[in-house]
Amino acid sequence: MKFCLSLLLLATSASAQPEKRIVGGSTAALKQFPYQVSVQTSSHRCGGSIIDLSHVLTAAQCVDGLQASRIRVRAGSSQHSSGGKLVNVAKVIQHPDFDNETLKNDIAVLVLQHNLEFGASVSAVKLPSSEVDTPAIGAKCSITGWGTTSYGGNIYPTNLLVSYLNIVDHEVCAKDYSARRNIDDSMICAGVSAGGKGACDGDTGGPLVEESSTKQVGIFSRSHGCGQAAYPGIYTSTAAHSAWIREAISP
Repeated sequence: MKFCLSLLLLATSASAQPEKRIVGGSTAALKQFPYQVSVQTSSHRCGGSIIDLSHVLTAAQCVDGLQASRIRVRAGSSQHSSGGKLVNVAKVIQHPDFDNETLKNDIAVLVLQHNLEFGASVSAVKLPSSEVDTPAIGAKCSITGWGTTSYGGNIYPTNLLVSYLNIVDHEVCAKDYSARRNIDDSMICAGVSAGGKGACDGDTGGPLVEESSTKQVGIFSRSHGCGQAAYPGIYTSTAAHSAWIREAISP
């Protein structure tokens, strides 16, 4: 009896702690997600996505306060610590209205020092064409990244992980977060109704890509816990920032 009780207490304690990773995910083949990159300083810091030969999209919080000379991007590898190609960043273009407290306009473009070489493991993701080019409620999306694999941990998984989520109704998400955060029209939410899947620490800046259109519809910004049923992940909407992105990458 004491043994069974001990197991029950252990299981209850473990389930109460949110996972710090791509929650409910599986190992991802980079050729399916060739736009995914690791944004690094001395090691992996955040996710990012290739949007053309010389530009990477990520979250503003990932590079806030950093000089471009401290940032590198690893492209073309399913592992954040080896393989592919490391490219230095020449310039950081952070949204001028980024708010570090509310995380509104959590978006930045990294200008690479050298153009990438596109191939099977390195290519650009498609982006929405306008502010109204948004995914439907319930649309299936992928989120990829190298988030940490234990609660409160700082060790990242070796290989890229992927999880599949659904777009959550904006009004429902805003209601879910009403006591904690303001969810405005520059943000979208994604998760699964049962919970257990989603992005977490180390996945910030990573791409949320709609399966049907293969367009990147969001940039992972934050969540309350990780993969919790009551709190879907919050993403910066790329459609809402489509004009800003075009301006940022223009010659």
